[in-house]
Amino acid sequence: MRIISGKFKGHKLNIPKNFSIRPTTDRFKESLFSIINSEKYSSNIDGKYFLDLCSGSGGIGIEAFSRGAKKVYMIDKNQNAINLINKNLSKIELNIELGKNLFVLKQDITKIAKLVLPQFDFIYFDPPYSSNIYSTVLKIILDNKILNNKGLILVETDKLLNIDKLNLEPIFSKKIGSSYLQCFKKLLDPLK
Repeated sequence: MRIISGKFKGHKLNIPKNFSIRPTTDRFKESLFSIINSEKYSSNIDGKYFLDLCSGSGGIGIEAFSRGAKKVYMIDKNQNAINLINKNLSKIELNIELGKNLFVLKQDITKIAKLVLPQFDFIYFDPPYSSNIYSTVLKIILDNKILNNKGLILVETDKLLNIDKLNLEPIFSKKIGSSYLQCFKKLLDPLK
């Protein structure tokens, strides 16, 4: 597993051992960041706030920081994952950014409303595929204004999500290998 672009391109990251984390493939990562930096969606990661939920190894959050994100928050409930993220940050000497521009938080993501978080431009959400927390967490994100009004939520799943009851608009869906990358934005009240 490596950083594929940006300031830290080519740096290898430690991979999980003895616990269940499914690292995101380079192919999937490239598609994800192509969408983030797409003119089609008028988005760019430079100087933006990025939230990586269910961070695992921290590969996505570190990639976002390497590509120019200003602040990156990585959240996972598993202590082994938190240790692995910190080990990866140390490996490429990014531990000096902890508490300034990089934040690693141990928290059950169904309880992120308890955290004091800024609003994010991009939220990447990749829980274990077998979990049934997609709608719950997306609702928490919307209800607590964790995503800014122009922000994007990018979700990795093994099947397409049904978001009918959420105030989200699907703007992109692509099958990559056996996974799906889905991208959503907030539906805004036209009177605001």
